[in-house]
Amino acid sequence: MNVEASLWKNRSFLLLWSAQMTANIGDQFYGFALLWYLLQATKSGTALSLLVIPEMVAGLLFLLVGGVLADRYSPHLLMVGSDMARIVVAISVGFMAAMGIEQFSYFLLAQFLLGIFSSLFQPARTVALKAVVPLEQLSRANAILDTTFRTIRILAPMTIGLLAATVPLSTLFFVNAGSNMVSVFFLYAIKGSLQPSRSSFSGIKMTPAQYVRDIGTGIGELKRNHLLLLILLFSNIGFIVWMICWNVGFPFLAEGMAQGDGSILALLIGCYGIGNLLGSLYMAQAVYTRHMFVVILGWSFQAVGFLLLTLGTEIHWLAYFAAAIAGIGGPLNGIPSLTAIQTKASDNNMGKIFSINMLMFTFFSMVSSILGAVWLGKWPVEQLFLGSGLFLAVTCIVGFILERKMNRKQEQYSPQPHSF
Repeated sequence: MNVEASLWKNRSFLLLWSAQMTANIGDQFYGFALLWYLLQATKSGTALSLLVIPEMVAGLLFLLVGGVLADRYSPHLLMVGSDMARIVVAISVGFMAAMGIEQFSYFLLAQFLLGIFSSLFQPARTVALKAVVPLEQLSRANAILDTTFRTIRILAPMTIGLLAATVPLSTLFFVNAGSNMVSVFFLYAIKGSLQPSRSSFSGIKMTPAQYVRDIGTGIGELKRNHLLLLILLFSNIGFIVWMICWNVGFPFLAEGMAQGDGSILALLIGCYGIGNLLGSLYMAQAVYTRHMFVVILGWSFQAVGFLLLTLGTEIHWLAYFAAAIAGIGGPLNGIPSLTAIQTKASDNNMGKIFSINMLMFTFFSMVSSILGAVWLGKWPVEQLFLGSGLFLAVTCIVGFILERKMNRKQEQYSPQPHSF
């Protein structure tokens, strides 16, 4: 049987994919319009850097709530409700831009609200995908969604740039609202496939104490499932250095390569994006059972890319090549960790464990941002990439050793053919 072909014949998956594709396109319009509008309004790079903070805070506060709700109630209702709420925010921001409102706190509030709705949407989508896709097809389904997202991220800016030159900037926010409305229609159409799978929970009144108990059950399962815990830990720990390299290393490297030419940074980011796309396309075809092995392999690509980037200021073509190599590692890291949650966590705790995974990502990203602030102006960029590459290399060595031990232990109890 052609597994990938059968996925495209799966009506529910096709609708979910269509919903995510239209929403991703709209998000690109929103992100471009917001950054450009606030840049014109504030003329402050510091203000733009603060935009990510409300979303991160919202994630810390509401991701576990979203996980509990995804495990107890219909993911269909959560996704539709979250998209409807995001439509209201996008329209509100569009009107603020149309009226020339420049009060920065309003936009920070909008980002916080979007962070809340994203915290409710993401666990629900993870649960929903497992409900509409057979277990053996989950990895490819995740890879297809990831490939679609990365392709849109590469191609959409060109179209957005052309449109932004011909219409008022506020129009782009309304385009985002329209795309989310289309997403809602697609999500509504798969209602029948996304009924709550744990109907025994529906009659339980959700109190703060019940939320705490539910979160405790998710944490308890993760403590007992040592392999899944290691997969999530190693899929996120590398972000301690990745975030610094992305937010600080790449811009400073581009500046060193061309004395402030912004087009060099765009080329580096584009090469990284091409690597991402290649990694996603590979994962759409890959067959594997050792999720942690693939995660560590992804960080290995990142390590090699960062180490080669230490020579980027002297050998420019090598910088572009190295950025693409590092980009390959992203999908090899993210896709198997998500698939591991869907296949190794129990249905009762899948949403909560996904939320715990996202909290790990947020925590390590915040640590990385703090380290970036400490580093800024103190290390040459070559040392930043060298230190980051060596950190990832050591992480990979430790990860490969632990994965091999756990794999051997599993083979002792349930012998099976060796597989990637």
